[in-house]
Amino acid sequence: MAEKFRNYGGQYWLVAIVVGVVLPRLLKLMSVSRFHQIVWLLFIIDFIVAAIIGWLIRRSGHTGWFVWLMPAFCFVGLYLFFPTYVYYLALVDLGLSYLAYGLTTPRVA
Repeated sequence: MAEKFRNYGGQYWLVAIVVGVVLPRLLKLMSVSRFHQIVWLLFIIDFIVAAIIGWLIRRSGHTGWFVWLMPAFCFVGLYLFFPTYVYYLALVDLGLSYLAYGLTTPRVA
């Protein structure tokens, strides 16, 4: 079961769901101010995690399609829990993930 989880990129799916949807929901439940939600969640956590995910995808040799997971789930979280003016940040997540993916050399087996 753990092998299938790794083969199908389960760790990337899990991180994308947690950071993209669960974390914004938790911040909303904790009634953190909107300013702090946007600064800490979107600019700090999302961008760092997006870059790390892109780097890990390339280093592990997985397909580049996994780069789309994090921005897709972040867009869902933004759509559900944030105002419309922050939707474009999902595109920034995609850019950072793709940049980290493209600048990393693949792991040599």
